[in-house]
Parts: sequence; C-alpha cells; structure tokens
Amino acid sequence: MIQKMADYLGVSPQVLLIGLAFFAVAFVIIFIKISIDEKKGVNSQEKAEIRKLIDQIIPEGSQYMAAYAHSKEVYGSRTMRREVYHYYAVGFRPDQTDHMWVVPIGVEGGKIVYTQPARMSADTLAFVGGNAYCVQLHFPNDKKNVWQIQVDASNTKMGKECQVNIQQPEEAAAFKTFAEAFQEQVNHALGVNKKGRPEK
Repeated sequence: MIQKMADYLGVSPQVLLIGLAFFAVAFVIIFIKISIDEKKGVNSQEKAEIRKLIDQIIPEGSQYMAAYAHSKEVYGSRTMRREVYHYYAVGFRPDQTDHMWVVPIGVEGGKIVYTQPARMSADTLAFVGGNAYCVQLHFPNDKKNVWQIQVDASNTKMGKECQVNIQQPEEAAAFKTFAEAFQEQVNHALGVNKKGRPEK
C-alpha cells in the first residue's frame, strides 16, 4: 500500500514515510498546544481584561455579560487573497434584547487595547443580518461598513486569527440566545427583515 501511494505521488516510499511522520508529529504538537491554551483560557488574563473593559467603559457595565468576539473578512481574486481580522469586546444583557454594546479591540504587546464603545440598537443600526452564530450589524447610509460579531466558546492563540486564550462556553451559549432575540427586536422596531427589506 505504501509503495502504491508513493508511486501515485511520484516519490520514494522512504520520502512518503518521512512526510507522514512529519505530519503526525506536527498534528500532535498542535493538539497539545491547543489543549494547553484551552486550559489557560478558562481563567486567563485576557478574559479578565474583557470583563474589566465592559465593567469600566460601559454605563452600568457590571450588569452586562462580557464576551470576546471576532470576525474575518476575505478580499481579493483568484490570484490574490487578503484576510482582515476584527476583534471586539461585547456587553449584552439577556433580559434587555433591544441593545448591546460593542467595543472594537486589538492586542498590542500582549495587552488588550480598545477604541470607543458603540451602543447597537434600532437608534444606530439600519438592520441586523446574519444569524445567531454570526450577527451582522449594518449601519445607515454605509453599506460597506458591516460589523460581524461572532462569539465562540473556545478561543486559543493561533497567530493573527486569534491572539487570545479565552474559554467562554457560558457566554457563547447566552449570546446565541440573545442574538436571535436582538435581531428580531431591532429589525421589528426598524420595520425590516434580516436582509434589510421592509416587512410585509
């Protein structure tokens, strides 16, 4: 079987075995790293910073659930591709689904930095698209600027894609339920559906 695979790939059996061994070792190393990062993320410094951020810069922030969110945009063509990552701290209340707070954040020198928090509601949005797993916030008179908010239960450091170790299963589950109600309530107040078209 090894000989057949090697012949199919145009390499010697020895090269094929070395390649398979390399991929097996790499897989084990990545698996161990993710497992370690998941344990670190349960009560990580980054998770505490997200909580502190919501507490300090949002009015009555301690009454909101705090979560880390992210999104990825892909630009380009067949020959060129560019990925842009966005990161957010999100403050939301399951008992008040008419709004949520979103704080654009970044990681510089291992520390979380942030810009101005934004209150997302029917007063500031054109409509809410997407679904419970990835909420899309559309703004009036700005079709190109769309904030995509995705709250995952497990976040481990993987380069630019994810720069933090944060485990937040409770927050992710709560946000999924919140997001559905938020989308429905805001869009209903605006008289549109989740594609931004007028309700019939």
